[in-house]
Amino acid sequence: MTDDAVGLAELVEAMEADLVFTMSLGSKELFHSNLLGWFITHHPSVAEAVTGSAGPVQVEREKLNTDLLIRGEGRPPLVIENKVFALPDSSQLDRIAQKFDGQNARLVLLSLTPPTWGEQAWTSPGGYEWTWLSYEQLAQLLHPTVAQVAAADGYAGETLVRWLDLMGRLGDLIRLVGQPTLDEPLQLPRSQREILHTARLDVPVQKMRYQRIAIELGDRGLTGVHTNLTNGTGLVNWYTDSPHEFSWGWQLQGEQFRLAIVVNEDHPGYGRSAKHKAIRKEEARRHSDFFTFDSISGAGPVGPVRVEFGDYNPDFIYKYVTIPGITVAQAVDLGVEYAQRIEQLGSIS
Repeated sequence: MTDDAVGLAELVEAMEADLVFTMSLGSKELFHSNLLGWFITHHPSVAEAVTGSAGPVQVEREKLNTDLLIRGEGRPPLVIENKVFALPDSSQLDRIAQKFDGQNARLVLLSLTPPTWGEQAWTSPGGYEWTWLSYEQLAQLLHPTVAQVAAADGYAGETLVRWLDLMGRLGDLIRLVGQPTLDEPLQLPRSQREILHTARLDVPVQKMRYQRIAIELGDRGLTGVHTNLTNGTGLVNWYTDSPHEFSWGWQLQGEQFRLAIVVNEDHPGYGRSAKHKAIRKEEARRHSDFFTFDSISGAGPVGPVRVEFGDYNPDFIYKYVTIPGITVAQAVDLGVEYAQRIEQLGSIS
């Protein structure tokens, strides 16, 4: 194994030997939210470290669709949206914030990796200001409380120490494989994916790596980029609106770069029957100029263009090329280039 693979194997082995990590696997975000909420509720030193002020607080879980809602007399509510591996989109954050209109709420996104807006405060499309708190920063806030927690409750103190250790290991995992450099391949080598799979970490790490593309595209001024994971493989895509009954855009999943049309529910091709598929393919053929991959030559070795249209029910029609070993930088460049190219096709009819 390479040095990176050896380091990853040692880290994963340590995590698998950690009982707190094993306990977290069933519901990662709920586990961490529940622990944080419990410590804030039962240990004033933790509450003060997290909220920034002393005094009794009330902690509510899953209230108004928030992960943690912390209230204290004479102070605005603190709303914490906890996303361990997958980040929310701006519309989700707006929906949460709207529930606290007029309350001057502090809105915090807690996550392992930075959101697309980076590390500074961010104003959402709805006009709500969010700040990002990393798990590393949370650990820094909680470390000074260990002695007080342990003095009040030895078991809780030991649990806090082990939880903080897990946060540190998760941070190491991110630095090792979760935030690829621009010149790294987007896909991890199979040997590393297999190591991660043993600890059920391959899917979360894929999510983080694809989020890196979305962050870089945001820095390049491309908004509306979304990441997901389907069939066990990471995915990033971007679509533009159309004056017609469909949208068009691009999608990268694994090493497949796709150009696609997505019809809406009013389109006659929307549906699951053979007739619906035929209508979608006819729509795609009418816009054959859209499905060209001439701008992709700079991305390295490229496989042959799929001749026939592929489709997914009930609304998706596409063509693709395979780009073995595509790097983060190549994916970002393609995303920007094809978004610009697609926007120039606004006159398609």
